[in-house]
Amino acid sequence: MTKNFQIYRSSAGSGKTYTLSLSFIALALKGNHFGYEDYYRKILAITFTNKAASEMKERILEYLESLSIEKDKDGILDWLMKETGFDASKIYMRSAVVHRHILHNYADLGISTIDKFTYKIVRTFASDLGLSHNFDLEMDTYKIIQPIVALLLSRMSDSGGELSDALVNFAMQKAEDGKSINIEKDLEVFSVQLFKEEVSQFTDGKLLSVKECMLVKKDLQKSKKDIAQKVDDLADRVCVFFDKNGFTKEHFNRGAFYNHFTINLAKDDSKWLPTDTLIRYTANDEWYTKSKSQDIKDLVDAYKTQLQNFFVELMDLMSDYNSVNAILKNIYSIAVLNELIAEIRAYKKENNIEQISEFNKKIHKVVTNQPSSFIYERLGERYNHYLIDEFQDTSLLQWQNILPLITDSLDYGKSMVVGDGKQSIYRWRGGEVEQFFQLPQIYRGDDLMFKVDWERKLKEHENVQNLNHNFRSRKNIIFFNNQFFESVKTLLPQNIIDIYKGSEQDTTFSKDGGYVHVELFGDKDNDFKELILDKIATEIKKLVAKYNYSFKDVAILCNSRKSVALIAESLSANQIPVISNEGLLLYKSEKVNVLISLLMYLQNPKDKIAKTVIADYLYFHVLVGENQHDLNLNIKSEEGFVEVLQKANVLINPLELLQEPLYEMVEQLIRLFSFDEDVYLNFFLDVTLAFTEKKGSSLSEFLIWWEERKTKEAIVIPEGTDAVQIMTIHKSKGLAFNVVMIPFNWEDRVRTNDIWVDSSAHFNGKLPSALIGGNKKLEHSYFNKDYQKEKELTLLDSLNKLYVAMTRPKERLYIFSKYLPKNLKDYETKGNLNSFLYKYDDAFPIIEGDSEMMHEKKAEPTNTFSVEKRKKLDWREVISLKHSAEEVWDTETLNVKRDWGKLLHYTLAEIHYANQAEEVITQLFKIGKFDKDDLKKLTENVNNLLNDEKVKPYFSDNWIVKTEREILMENGKTYIPDRLLFSKITDEIVVIDYKTGLEKDAHENQITEYADALGKMGKKNIKRILIYISDEIKIKEL
Repeated sequence: MTKNFQIYRSSAGSGKTYTLSLSFIALALKGNHFGYEDYYRKILAITFTNKAASEMKERILEYLESLSIEKDKDGILDWLMKETGFDASKIYMRSAVVHRHILHNYADLGISTIDKFTYKIVRTFASDLGLSHNFDLEMDTYKIIQPIVALLLSRMSDSGGELSDALVNFAMQKAEDGKSINIEKDLEVFSVQLFKEEVSQFTDGKLLSVKECMLVKKDLQKSKKDIAQKVDDLADRVCVFFDKNGFTKEHFNRGAFYNHFTINLAKDDSKWLPTDTLIRYTANDEWYTKSKSQDIKDLVDAYKTQLQNFFVELMDLMSDYNSVNAILKNIYSIAVLNELIAEIRAYKKENNIEQISEFNKKIHKVVTNQPSSFIYERLGERYNHYLIDEFQDTSLLQWQNILPLITDSLDYGKSMVVGDGKQSIYRWRGGEVEQFFQLPQIYRGDDLMFKVDWERKLKEHENVQNLNHNFRSRKNIIFFNNQFFESVKTLLPQNIIDIYKGSEQDTTFSKDGGYVHVELFGDKDNDFKELILDKIATEIKKLVAKYNYSFKDVAILCNSRKSVALIAESLSANQIPVISNEGLLLYKSEKVNVLISLLMYLQNPKDKIAKTVIADYLYFHVLVGENQHDLNLNIKSEEGFVEVLQKANVLINPLELLQEPLYEMVEQLIRLFSFDEDVYLNFFLDVTLAFTEKKGSSLSEFLIWWEERKTKEAIVIPEGTDAVQIMTIHKSKGLAFNVVMIPFNWEDRVRTNDIWVDSSAHFNGKLPSALIGGNKKLEHSYFNKDYQKEKELTLLDSLNKLYVAMTRPKERLYIFSKYLPKNLKDYETKGNLNSFLYKYDDAFPIIEGDSEMMHEKKAEPTNTFSVEKRKKLDWREVISLKHSAEEVWDTETLNVKRDWGKLLHYTLAEIHYANQAEEVITQLFKIGKFDKDDLKKLTENVNNLLNDEKVKPYFSDNWIVKTEREILMENGKTYIPDRLLFSKITDEIVVIDYKTGLEKDAHENQITEYADALGKMGKKNIKRILIYISDEIKIKEL
């Protein structure tokens, strides 16, 4: 019997995409008895991101194209010959046919994300699912959350009421926990979990109303009081027992048992739970030390049973008390949840909206209880093969929804799943690593009508293969990682440790060499983060200067966005260029914030905050000599604010601006403030344009939209930019870098999440389910198993993240973390970065391989063309770009240039030295920049300027000349000075900028920014010169 259910257990760098792509091609080439030309339509490959789907499509077409011209790219021919049984000529021939057919029918290439396939099923089963056929799909959860939270808060009443009281107490509880007191934001974050797949089993029909929750709260408060009284009574009884039988603290190991009952139980409830040490003493029968006298030992032994009973009674009371407390602490959250769910349902129904996270739940109710033939009929097509990528991140419902299709196809078609449990880092998104780990058994599928049949079919066809070759990293890195994870995996509990079973990777196809450097920092006098930041900057500079690396070869992988921002700031301060989504958000640009404030001012001239932001910008960049206090006083009145703008030479007519479309309004504001071209401004204009195309030109709606989106809109950096990449580990999954650095100690990771629990067996059955905070006290509660499981999975999350991070490098791996304090207990299970490092070794630094290894740069293909940048955003210059474009394509001779300032500016940019003037002017005349009538005038203008005694020295051959050269700063900002001179004799540098029109303070500010930019590059002796080139030439040295 052919085994048609292929399970590939892969590892990092093992060629997972390669294997999937070749499997797809092999199936397509083999076809069936009806043919092979369009058989690819019978294959469905499922990935989890659009990018992964695109990459797989590109890879398949690339391989088919190479085979169609009889080229064996990446050595794939042997694999395909073995898999298909065809000879080379047949594979070449069939590849050409299939490749051509796919190109003509590209939409039929079945490579899709799981969400797109789910959406297809939903559309098919819309009626069965109770959905209208014209519903709108909302992918962004927050677009549902924000309005429903606003609706819920609008129901609050000043006069109180159950909902108002619950919301107020919800906010107060958050404040007591040291969290935000912004109730709106808290509710938005809190609501996210209602869209999580795994939560539905606890919320569907099981949540109580606010009124019911308040009744449960009343009962629990009474229970808590009763338990506290029992604890007090127990303490009294034990004290009497001690006195009666002559027990003192000397009778017990460190006096712990005696002190707990006589002292701790008399204090507040935070001291009632015995310490881990005392629990260990009683569990191990360690009541006294060996050095105690025989009399003491005999007395304790005589009453040991009674003492043990006292302790068991206390622990039982603590279990009751901690359980009640856990619910009471979250009772207002539980009360609010049901109201939020009701609001969500009402909002979605009213707006005919469906959310992608709800689809799997709805599909599961229909699909898993239907025979697969019924599903095929409704879908209108039948796939013979299913290839599922990243299976470890597949959610429970996603897998069970597609199970009937896969099991039905196994009798005549081959299907496969590819995954790596060690790279499961999306549990918060519904990924179930245990599901992959237990294949071919169906994990948590007891409610499936056809579970027995499906499971039997999977077992019959099971064929497991391990992909253990590492094609990415060099051998020294692989050797180190093999040893490291073999040691560290022992931190995991026995029930999940097998996820790392067979994790050792083969180096047969790996390159020699590689370097690993693990070092710890910090002591009582030095902050470890500051030391690590310095170390990272030093190592990067060394890699670039000494070992032939580029900045773009280096990636720094962090555990949190906060760390990403910290490192980006540090490296920028060290003049190291960086790329990071968090560091290049538009709202972090000062000019963008000024623009937003200007728009807010136009919408509401009385907006004090907006006017303050604008005035501050003008004070620091234009009105430098003014008194800031006076400026702030002036802007309080409308007239005073207008005077401040006029003083800065900014003439705004609000009525005229408000009549402009939104995009033109923003462009006008940029021009009025004389903002030079800025990458942030360009992207902000793109964002503005995209908004107007989708939602119109409403200023108020744009400002509302911006407030919601500002933390997400970022500059998109082109691939290939030479800058250090900084990202979270989650973002790095699937990527590879020549050099990887992993910093800090991951203290900002999520320790233990809030936990959903089934509470129906407790509290007299009045509370079916509950959401409780995950803390250590739950170890001694009704919810111990739930807590332990969450704790174990949280540790696995951290280890898996480390595995992902440590398997990204090709050539060099650096880990910089924190020294572990001495005598720190239970450090191994904390999930900090250094807890894993200390489990592997306690002698640091750890250095493996050759630190002097040189990087071999590969030639990179380029496909570029020159784009002239416009330095200002005046509409007149936008129009002039059309003429410039015509020059490039030589469509027609230009008309006469009437703007002498611009023509002179253009000419001077072409003249490096005075003796070139005549030749440059003649050449410009020949290519039609101006006609014969203007030749004389232009020649006179240029000669007058070059013969001026103040200007003449700067056009001599004593300088290295750069004109119109762009300076790119580490923050993405660009500067383009008109003329930049470097002395051949001294270290002097001269920045010259040509200006037309009247003098403005902004001109001085601009050329000062140019000089400052050079200063940041290490240049010191810098002179600034402004040359005004209208009808009359004027030179201004600064």
